[in-house]
Amino acid sequence: MTAPLLRGVVPPIGTPLTHADRVDEAGLRRLTRYLVDAGVHGILANGTMGGFAFLTDEEQLRAVSIVVSEVNGAVPVMGGLGETSTSRAVRKARQIAREGVSHLSVLPPFYFFATQDNLYAYFSEVAGVVDIPVFIYDNPTLTKNSIHPETVARLRRNVLNIVGIKESNQDCVNLQRLIELNRDAAAFSILTGSEFLITVALQMGCHGFIGGLHNICPHLAVELYDAFRRGDVEQARLLQQDLIATWEIFRYGNIWGAFDEALRYLALAERAAGAPYITPLTPDERLKVRQILDRFVRPYLRESAGQGLPDSRT
Repeated sequence: MTAPLLRGVVPPIGTPLTHADRVDEAGLRRLTRYLVDAGVHGILANGTMGGFAFLTDEEQLRAVSIVVSEVNGAVPVMGGLGETSTSRAVRKARQIAREGVSHLSVLPPFYFFATQDNLYAYFSEVAGVVDIPVFIYDNPTLTKNSIHPETVARLRRNVLNIVGIKESNQDCVNLQRLIELNRDAAAFSILTGSEFLITVALQMGCHGFIGGLHNICPHLAVELYDAFRRGDVEQARLLQQDLIATWEIFRYGNIWGAFDEALRYLALAERAAGAPYITPLTPDERLKVRQILDRFVRPYLRESAGQGLPDSRT
């Protein structure tokens, strides 16, 4: 399968929610426009930051459908899939593909430990039931099943619609091996999920990056990528430090509490955390999150017309 190489900034969009963890369509459309208007190069719907793990199957598909509708072809939309077995994943893969996504992003099965042969069979079978490009999503911290670079290269060679990987393994030696084993594949995209190592990963040979933080500061992430692409590595390094400083919001409220506060403060949505992970912030934590956003996010937004931002004193 021939598909354009996916590059750049691909935020794993959060899924704004209402009562009973139903998708907040207005909020999701607003957040989608916020990302597209910031110049991102793609969107991953129903990923880790999209909260697939606390959404029902029906709400997962609804979230994907809304993002595809709102993007309306402006950028590629990847549909995220996380499941515990091949039979469950095959069914979900077909459902997500029918929503009109350009790519499918597939986590390894989680809960039980899997061998590399298990993972090879899993990704082969899931990719085989759809006719769209497939990304492997390696996230060993949350799935406890890491797919080795050699297994990725074997899948890339033998399963034609496997066209890339989101690599969230923090080990740079592992990333180096992954890049080297796939360096001869001009159409295979490697996107890092290591938010603190974006500039390093780009220098190593990654084509772009996916990070939950970039829901909040997509303008900053795009500026970093643009700086690197034009050869201004020093500016990219400085912007990397700004992203790291912005990530400090996630030290409050078990990540989800800070994410919800940021969405509210930027007038994007009420919340994206689902039960039981809803974590209110203390007044002091709320103030610290807003101070970080005032410093690193709001300056970009003031330059954009029609954002309708709330006053920072509220």
